[in-house]
Amino acid sequence: MTEFGLGRLPARDVRDHQYLMRSIVAAPPTLPRYRHYKCGVTLDQGPLPHCVGYAWAAWLAAAPLMTTDGPQPQIIYHAAQQADEWPGDAYSGTSVRAGAKVLVALGHVASYVWAFSAEDVATWLLSGHGSVVAGTAWTNGMMYPNDKGFIAPTGNLVGGHAYLITGHNRVSGVFRLLNSWSKAWGQNGRAWITGEHLDALIRDGGEAATAIEQAHTKG
Repeated sequence: MTEFGLGRLPARDVRDHQYLMRSIVAAPPTLPRYRHYKCGVTLDQGPLPHCVGYAWAAWLAAAPLMTTDGPQPQIIYHAAQQADEWPGDAYSGTSVRAGAKVLVALGHVASYVWAFSAEDVATWLLSGHGSVVAGTAWTNGMMYPNDKGFIAPTGNLVGGHAYLITGHNRVSGVFRLLNSWSKAWGQNGRAWITGEHLDALIRDGGEAATAIEQAHTKG
């Protein structure tokens, strides 16, 4: 691929701070050193600005339920544009919140929760509750992982992107993420990011959202 689609639009709302991951799960006395959630197939949004739909579709397909009959990414995206913070659909992209609203409307989750620090994302992941959708700025330094598989928020801003955080290593402090740019990107579609960098992205107008998935038989 020579062109990668983005599409996450920032839409922070102070009310999100009333519905936090930490309100559902506090850090237990002991946490595993590492946890990584099994994922479904690596998706490819191509040049389309549909990353929110792809990130939430990847979330559904990841453990613990690994829902394979859920809505297609494009369906989530277009429904999200009808549910998001902007009128009409004559624009590119949508918000992470709108994608979550679509999953609520379709019965996959009852509600969704937020994190505004990498520490809270780490606690959620290590506590066994599943993966997390991140929506952050995306820079030139994040377009391609380095030879060790890491991306870093350096260089010029190129837009906003939504992606799935699938694991965390408590010892090294790094997070594993799954992108929607095909298996040809990074390490079979995956990359690493340091906790420091993820925290900076989240605190600088980003967000992380997730929920407890409900069993659902229709997409």
